[in-house]
Amino acid sequence: MTFIKESTKEYILMSDEQEVHCYYSKKKNNFKGTTIFFMQGFGSGVYSWTDLWDELYGEFDLIVMDPREKETIKLKKKSKCTIQRIALDIAETLHHFRVDEKNVFIIGSSIGASYIAHSVSKGWIKPRGCFFAGPSIKPRNPKFLLRLTFLFPNFIVDKLAKFVAGKYLQNKVTEGFQRKVFFNRIEHIDIGRWKQCISISNWDASEDFKQMDSVVYIIRTTGDKYHELNSTEEVKQLITNSHIIDVPSYDYIHVKPGVKEFIGILKDYIHKIPSN
Repeated sequence: MTFIKESTKEYILMSDEQEVHCYYSKKKNNFKGTTIFFMQGFGSGVYSWTDLWDELYGEFDLIVMDPREKETIKLKKKSKCTIQRIALDIAETLHHFRVDEKNVFIIGSSIGASYIAHSVSKGWIKPRGCFFAGPSIKPRNPKFLLRLTFLFPNFIVDKLAKFVAGKYLQNKVTEGFQRKVFFNRIEHIDIGRWKQCISISNWDASEDFKQMDSVVYIIRTTGDKYHELNSTEEVKQLITNSHIIDVPSYDYIHVKPGVKEFIGILKDYIHKIPSN
């Protein structure tokens, strides 16, 4: 967890007076060199990506912004937690750091790709390129679990949701590191935050993907039962300038030793993408 330990942590004030948490590191006094901006998926804990961040940290300037559903965000009662607002947070964070968009590449995991797509489609950001890991048109959160949050008090939903989600993940997520990551998410569920961010679960990103004008590389994992291949293909068909990067497993892009090799592949693709 070198990046987490050595990076600068900062709460950045957004235009709606909400503060958003970031980790960042830079080689020089500014973000004028090649910069990676990273967006996690819904509810993911930091240790899911720490090995990859460590490798990126060694090669590039790196910014990791926590979206509003994360426990690091002290979300105000009146603050919005929507796809649109998080997409705007991305733009405002890049503006805050004065990142040179000609040299910024954005990596989005799962619904993190939808946040990025909305920001790009609206013209709020113009990154040199995007990399999407396991994107889908609609969120994968089980709808019945989300409905439970409004049928029962929070303390009941907390126990019930963890039990039901555990059974769901045993069928949908491959045993090993990926399942450990997802079970860790269950243990840190914040039911109140789920309710505040409920609109995210109903989002359809079709139009945003269609309107993207950035080059997009979609990372596809054949053995990942949760991020299904047909969802990845649907997203690819919507994005005009999109390409597939096939990787052998979930672990390959998350933990050592795979991430070391994956970073080499990522660097090759970054060098191929022309400047805006």
